Amino acid sequence: MKYEMVYFDLDNTLLDFSRSEKESLCYVFSKYGFELSDEQVELYIQINKKWWQDFSKGLYSKDHIVVARFKEFLEKIGLLNISAEKVAQEYLDKLSKTAYFMPGAKEFLEKMKSQGQRMAVLTNGVQKVQHGRSKILKLENYVEFILTSEQVKKPKPDPAMFIQASKMSNVNLKDSVYVGDDPVVDYQATKNAGMDFILFDPSGVNKNNDFKIVKNFDELYTLLCM
Repeated sequence: MKYEMVYFDLDNTLLDFSRSEKESLCYVFSKYGFELSDEQVELYIQINKKWWQDFSKGLYSKDHIVVARFKEFLEKIGLLNISAEKVAQEYLDKLSKTAYFMPGAKEFLEKMKSQGQRMAVLTNGVQKVQHGRSKILKLENYVEFILTSEQVKKPKPDPAMFIQASKMSNVNLKDSVYVGDDPVVDYQATKNAGMDFILFDPSGVNKNNDFKIVKNFDELYTLLCM
């Protein structure tokens, strides 16, 4: 093994967040008798992405953005008679119970675990949601712990989560690597923490000479173990 400790992002790295997000969003709005179009789902995704970028910059708290994104979305689609606070809570409840592995992720984790690789998860996502989805998929069978930005009070790209993870694993960050899907926030976080980064990019659209890129878990396995 090239690294003593491998840390993973969760959403769209190990877990298929895009699938869970769409399913949960459509489920909640169907309860109100409203069927979202593909264009409206995409609108929400872009609004959500913008708010999470603001969270990473430290502009707003997580409690604020999980409601603010729905306030903006409801205004944009003209559903002003629905409570953003209620929709936000119903969405988080559904999302925390909706979990799918990315293609090949479970088999990859099983193989890594069988070879004695130490692993853990570091995520900016909502703690209730991340732990709920992780429990459904039994991630505890593969990783030593799941650490969220809520627990350390600072989101990526601040290095606080990585520093805490190093203390928990008792492994120097120089002997660790982080695998994530965000070429900006995840990469900057690892730079700030002084550790290696691998971009998980199934779409293959990112080109960067500053870090290694893999398109699937077979490529990741080769990079980490061969």
